[in-house]
Amino acid sequence: MKNKIKAIIFDMDGTIINTEGLWKKIIFDYLKNRGITKYTPAFLDRMKNSSGGGLINTSTIMKEEFKFEESIPELVAQKTLISLEYMQKYPIQFINGFPEFHKTLKEKFIPTGIGTNSNIKTLELISNKLNFKNFFGSNMYSMEHVGNIAKPNPAIFLHVAEKLNIKPSQCLVFEDSITGFKAAKAAGMALVAIKNKFNKDVIHHADFAIDDYTQAHAIIEKLYTK
Repeated sequence: MKNKIKAIIFDMDGTIINTEGLWKKIIFDYLKNRGITKYTPAFLDRMKNSSGGGLINTSTIMKEEFKFEESIPELVAQKTLISLEYMQKYPIQFINGFPEFHKTLKEKFIPTGIGTNSNIKTLELISNKLNFKNFFGSNMYSMEHVGNIAKPNPAIFLHVAEKLNIKPSQCLVFEDSITGFKAAKAAGMALVAIKNKFNKDVIHHADFAIDDYTQAHAIIEKLYTK
């Protein structure tokens, strides 16, 4: 793989920013507001395995579990409103070491982009909050840019590669979710996994695995030599 990678694509939630706890609060506060406070083990397991799947995926699971009358788009719209409120209200932090790591990529002239299952409104809100444009310029893409085709379909990663004008086989993906792992591999891209409690059983599918970005510099040194 040495000297092969020419661009890096990042997922957003759980990969660039630490929002695992916030998304959990959004989902379960939404259910609580609808009077639902008890959950079957099967539901909790499906939600766990849907990590990184986006609002369409979680809304589908909720509709099937609780027999909501609203359509999937209506449920997504409802959860989008509360997610935007919470994302604006609560502090959001970068995964440890990310700003410093991205600075290294810039110094090496390695192009980067974001490919996320989040919707455009959420991506724009977080981008404004954390000044993503300083990192990625305009290379930030939501699944809405590919017709709401969510991971594990590789569409969003292939779209970012196309926008960066880099072949998929020359892209390295940083991801934290099971759905993201599948999308990266389906796109034919190398994969770095950000370890968490949800992906520990599938971490072996990644080419590399790190706890945070302080460990990512060594990977770049392996892939790029002067």
